Amino acid sequence: MNEISVVVQQEPGKVSWNFEEIKQILEDGLEVYRTTAYTDATIKTAKSDVATLRKLSAAIKDRQKEVKDKCLEPYAVIESQAKELIALIEKPINAINDQVQDYERRRKEAARKEIMDYWNKKAESLPEDIREKARNAIYDERWENATATKKSWREGIENGIQKILDEITTIKSFASEFEEDILTVYKADLSLQKAIAKMNELKAQQERILEIERKKREAEQRRKEEEERRAREQMERAGKEKLAGMMPSGTPAMAHTAGSLAGMMQPSVASAGVPGAHGYGGNVPAQKEPPRMVQPENTGNAGVDAGNIPHLDEPAKMGQPEAQTRAYPGGRSVRLIITGTQEQITKIQNYIRFTGATYQEV
Repeated sequence: MNEISVVVQQEPGKVSWNFEEIKQILEDGLEVYRTTAYTDATIKTAKSDVATLRKLSAAIKDRQKEVKDKCLEPYAVIESQAKELIALIEKPINAINDQVQDYERRRKEAARKEIMDYWNKKAESLPEDIREKARNAIYDERWENATATKKSWREGIENGIQKILDEITTIKSFASEFEEDILTVYKADLSLQKAIAKMNELKAQQERILEIERKKREAEQRRKEEEERRAREQMERAGKEKLAGMMPSGTPAMAHTAGSLAGMMQPSVASAGVPGAHGYGGNVPAQKEPPRMVQPENTGNAGVDAGNIPHLDEPAKMGQPEAQTRAYPGGRSVRLIITGTQEQITKIQNYIRFTGATYQEV
């Protein structure tokens, strides 16, 4: 199509009116209104003056509009004709543009398919449950533009996927017992910052719980230790009271401890081998040669009062004499024949040592 030149012949419109005359009349006539002070009594006159002035202003505005419309009459014709010409041009523009837009649509679809094929291949390294969310976060629609290069969108996909993998690795490197909870928070919007904040929150919560439990355990331990201490003290008092009750008054403690034990043993000794002896259904076999209980001479007063009290539950070593006697000067030796179970004999031997006396098996 040949170039079209738009040629317009226009004569600028010229409008003249009595502006100066009207201006002078208004300045002179309006002075009285500017200087008048109205009172309550003349308020009606004030309203009338306002109406007169408004009417005068409206008359000037109306005349202004008439002149403007008259001046624009030639332009109105040009405007209508120009719109008609533009409409003729727009028809082929629209037809061509439809084809261009169809091409762009098909081109973008092809570009999107190529990009998505590459994405699906690379996204296999991501956990399946976050692939769609990762695609929405990484995909850039500008990659579909004709000016975008294949290198740019490939790097964008690779860098985006690698960033997510690195953040997941970072979370797992914490080796936190809350790892599953942290990953759940991360997968919600792929925010490492929020995931770390959640980990710190759970860790602080756990520390508070552990501190409470620790204090409870310490309090329980103190309570048990106190109970055990009281029980030990009570057992010690009971043992001392029982031992004191077994000692005849006015006699040294250690001598009478050994003597009392000998006295306690006499019935068993006398009944050894005698039918009807107490505790054995009446038939206790007699010993050919009774074991001898030897009380060595003068080894010092190292018995109960010296704090050397053997544990009552400690089993006695049969056939091994005590290395030293715990008797004090003036002690004596007594032969006893003890018949009973091994447990009973062990208890008697332990008690002999408990009193500070010694024994010897022969």
